[in-house]
Amino acid sequence: MANLNPMVYVKLVCHQCNQKYAFDVLPVNNQMPLTVKCPVCRVDGTPAANLFLAQKLMGLTPQPAAPNAPAIPAVPNTSPASNIPDIYNIRIPIAPGINNNTPGTPAVPGTDPAADEWRKRALEAEVRAEQAQAALKASLAPQLAETLKEAVVQGLAAQRTELLKAQQTAAFEISALVSRLDELKAPMQDRLRSYEERIEELEKHLAERNEENRELLKMKIEMTRRQLETERARNRVDFN
Repeated sequence: MANLNPMVYVKLVCHQCNQKYAFDVLPVNNQMPLTVKCPVCRVDGTPAANLFLAQKLMGLTPQPAAPNAPAIPAVPNTSPASNIPDIYNIRIPIAPGINNNTPGTPAVPGTDPAADEWRKRALEAEVRAEQAQAALKASLAPQLAETLKEAVVQGLAAQRTELLKAQQTAAFEISALVSRLDELKAPMQDRLRSYEERIEELEKHLAERNEENRELLKMKIEMTRRQLETERARNRVDFN
């Protein structure tokens, strides 16, 4: 995706002291991210920088704001006008901010065509900058929306991929655990089966022993009865 806000090399001319200065800046919302001032007279150059950025982003060749015409110092009046010869009645050339009729006298606003022209050009430049900014915002809004949409979709896709990987890992671990339980369960069942067979054998043996004991008791009882009969018969012979 293209970078929407590249570094821009800005060149300005101070309208106060005619100092030229330049700098690199990363625009924020197509404007200066901070205030910039002339390095010499510290006059605010942010509006001129914003205009430069607007022209740059519109594909125009930015033109540094033309400096004000230098002020011509007033001619000091050291003697009365009546004593000044006609050859010293100097007429100063027309310049913005200076009245040509009287040397050193500032021009009244609205009476100097050059100053009015500079003011008109500055206002037109500000209007063009605002229009360029509005047009730039209108053109960038759909692109920003599409970019955000793509970022959200890519984020969701990445999350889905991670969830699928986690699910596959969990399924593999569960399968391995079931296999281990089966491996442990088989020997245990064999041992339980052997214990059950041993118990059955012992019960069978015990039943056989009980049967043998029962036969022995019957034989003992029979022998005791025979001895008892023998003794009774002997006793009868003795009494007779």
